[in-house]
Amino acid sequence: MGDFKLDSELGENNLIFIADNLQSEIHKLKFNRISDSLLTKHLDFYANEIDKIKDLIGINPRFKWQLLEKEIDCNYIKDKSLTGASIFFDWKHNVAPNRVFLNFKL
Repeated sequence: MGDFKLDSELGENNLIFIADNLQSEIHKLKFNRISDSLLTKHLDFYANEIDKIKDLIGINPRFKWQLLEKEIDCNYIKDKSLTGASIFFDWKHNVAPNRVFLNFKL
């Protein structure tokens, strides 16, 4: 299984292309119906919403496991005697954290 970000680049480019085309059509409609101020307001709203969609397209929702793997690999290269890594995921800052202990042997 490849990296989600790399696998989806073609889809992202297509989505941005479609969004750009929609915005282009909105601008043409605004120009053709310049005297309709209510329509212009609605079209501006839709164009802004498409901008938001375009911003969201580039966001990778996956957790960056590759960064953890790279850090573990770098530390193992420095010290070949390492037998594991302790990683803490805290989703709430607490002076006395209450964590579950998970032990995986890979």
